[in-house]
Amino acid sequence: MKSLITVAAASLILLTSPAFAATQLQPGEWQTTETGTENGKPVPPKVDKECMKAEEARDATSLVNEMKKEMTGQGAQCQTADIQQNGDTVTYTLKCAMQQQFVFNISGTYTLQSPTRYAGRMKSEIAMMGQKSSSDKAIEAVRIGDCKK
Repeated sequence: MKSLITVAAASLILLTSPAFAATQLQPGEWQTTETGTENGKPVPPKVDKECMKAEEARDATSLVNEMKKEMTGQGAQCQTADIQQNGDTVTYTLKCAMQQQFVFNISGTYTLQSPTRYAGRMKSEIAMMGQKSSSDKAIEAVRIGDCKK
């Protein structure tokens, strides 16, 4: 269950947040640091690196569709419930289900601080076979260079 949560979080962080902002992010390699809690308990910081392509940095619609496609590839059916932009801040909610035994709701807010930096917060609620889990994470992302080939 944690790996699917991590995939969902990484997908949302890297694929939805930056492209909606009024100021466009620079494509390249990005490092994302995630801190916060799971089920009310602190978890160690998680650091990921991923290449953001030029089309991902500028086309919000394709990013959301790509994120949904990735989750669907894992067997989930996802719908974007709401996406709103106000200047450089984006808020969204996403609801996904997998065979009605695994359901999760994710909401997030991200603010683009510059073309090479953004920050946000993401909350999730997951229900799996009668067990519930939640997370509340802060996200800091910075462009660290060009994508590696």
